[in-house]
Amino acid sequence: MMNYIWAGMLLLGIVFSIINNRPDLFTQALMESCTDAVQFMIGLTGIIAVWCGLMSIAKDSGLIDKIAAKAAPAMKFLFPTEKNKDTLVMMLMSFTANVFGAGNSATVFSLKAMEMLDRENGGSPVASDTMCMFMAVSMSMIQLVPITIIKIRSDLGSQAPGDIIMPAILAGLISMGASIAACKYFEARERRRSRCR
Repeated sequence: MMNYIWAGMLLLGIVFSIINNRPDLFTQALMESCTDAVQFMIGLTGIIAVWCGLMSIAKDSGLIDKIAAKAAPAMKFLFPTEKNKDTLVMMLMSFTANVFGAGNSATVFSLKAMEMLDRENGGSPVASDTMCMFMAVSMSMIQLVPITIIKIRSDLGSQAPGDIIMPAILAGLISMGASIAACKYFEARERRRSRCR
């Protein structure tokens, strides 16, 4: 779907540049956008590298295991059927990176966790309850310090890039609560249907 959206945007740009008899503007805007995108990604690479390194150190030092022990009740509530400790640790690493606002770094751990969950699900085309809950929580996770957004705002010239912190926390709480409630509702509904069959 995204391929069609991008193709449509490019075609619209070409059409409008021809209508306005200024094809040079389209080419200039395209080249500038490409340069800006590369510079933006290079800027984020540092944050991703730092968080991946910190998470690896935390895992190797046993800190993640201690966090996992403290978070066990919450993880049990969210993922009652998940028994694989390595999968739970990988999910926790993703959540930790998300909580501290390093969403791009969390993607690395999220993909690995989802890969492990997919193996446990037998590669089925239908996602398990655990996979759905993990995806919902990951996408709506509260961010105490949205580092990536603060950096983007700073790079774009914001006078107070940290002003986003409180709105981000409130939005995260609401969206995470709604996501968990929706997943739990559908899990319970599916269990009721299974008992009735």
